[in-house]
Amino acid sequence: MSDAIWALIGVVVGGLLTGWINYGLQKRQFQHNFEMFRLENQSKETVKSILTDLLWHKKFIDRSMKALKQNIGGYTEDEIRQLLHEVGAVKTTRKKDNTEWWYLKERGEERIEYLKRKS
Repeated sequence: MSDAIWALIGVVVGGLLTGWINYGLQKRQFQHNFEMFRLENQSKETVKSILTDLLWHKKFIDRSMKALKQNIGGYTEDEIRQLLHEVGAVKTTRKKDNTEWWYLKERGEERIEYLKRKS
């Protein structure tokens, strides 16, 4: 075979090996980045799960910010409010004492019925 053919074969084999190695490295990097993202956001997902459980409690349709904050440590009130919005909670203010209360949007009708029975 001529030198040109060997050169062409070398280029093709080198290109394929380079592509295969780069694919493996990129796949590994993606898996690492995905795992880091999951670990960084794991605590927020746990807090969102706790908030959702508290707001779906069958005895309490809505919860005060004070009650929600007692169950969540390490977060400011503003961060808790942001997480409440992410889980689909709605903020309301009690007229008698001007306190902040939260309920899930999905439980809105249930809350209205409860308030009608209460008054």
